[in-house]
Amino acid sequence: MTRITVIFLWRKINDTRYLCAFLGSLKDNPAGSSYDLVIAAKGYDPNEPIPYTDSLATLPNLNIKIMHFPDEVPPTAVIRQAAAACTTEFILPLISWSRILAPNWLSLYLAAFDSIPDCGIVGASGGYECLNEDTPFPNVGIRSNAFMVRTEIFNSLDAGPQVTQLDGSSFEAGPNGMTKQIVAKGLRPVIVDRFGGHWFPEDWPKSQTFRLAEQEGLLIADNRTIQYTCGSRRKRARLVKRCWGADARSVPGSPWRKFIEWLKWHYPRGPIDMIPDVWDKVISFARKVMGRPTSSSKKAFPS
Repeated sequence: MTRITVIFLWRKINDTRYLCAFLGSLKDNPAGSSYDLVIAAKGYDPNEPIPYTDSLATLPNLNIKIMHFPDEVPPTAVIRQAAAACTTEFILPLISWSRILAPNWLSLYLAAFDSIPDCGIVGASGGYECLNEDTPFPNVGIRSNAFMVRTEIFNSLDAGPQVTQLDGSSFEAGPNGMTKQIVAKGLRPVIVDRFGGHWFPEDWPKSQTFRLAEQEGLLIADNRTIQYTCGSRRKRARLVKRCWGADARSVPGSPWRKFIEWLKWHYPRGPIDMIPDVWDKVISFARKVMGRPTSSSKKAFPS
């Protein structure tokens, strides 16, 4: 029996290269456990097809459901509504930027719940960063991308109004955030790495899953993890201290590796993705030379 529903949030306004990259990572990395897939499509008409999803037919034992939401509905509200319709034991939400990095990723999550009696939530990444002055450091929290939690528990949490993007940030890391509510139930937050290691909050920096070293343990990447991967020495230092405290140390990273990772992230299909961007820049330059207002045909990157 399927125990997990993976909820993937996708916006129509986003460049489809990122959707293609996510679905490719899904196909390239067997989950190690069966699951249902809900595609939470924002901004699509009810009968409008979602690009590339026909490729999922090749995945074994996968039940796919597409749910439609207005684009103005905040991400957390979408996940909440999708989770309310789930009947599986667990949910695992993924955002538009998500990209799976290792095989057996789903079985690694399940192993944490099956081996840790008081496990309440498992994430691919987490940190100590404070949202504001109401959340003193260290503000222990699982990040809201790529976390697994029991559906019943998630649906019982107080998410607040969920009207704006800030409301979503508050649910993730605010004074009454998701992790804090789960801990208040007597349960533990756990990070799982790509090698199957399970990490409790006091040891999260050792997991090297988020904004430390080269994030070698990261299981599922997203826009925040690539921000660190490709960041300058100064930017990395700032992100590390914000996440882990003033005494945390960053590594500068190889410029060549950063460039390669940047290319792989923004141009997952190589020239197919590069050509439209190059053409867009040519047109913008030509319009600037002619004294006309510049415009871009490129769709927004996922937020």
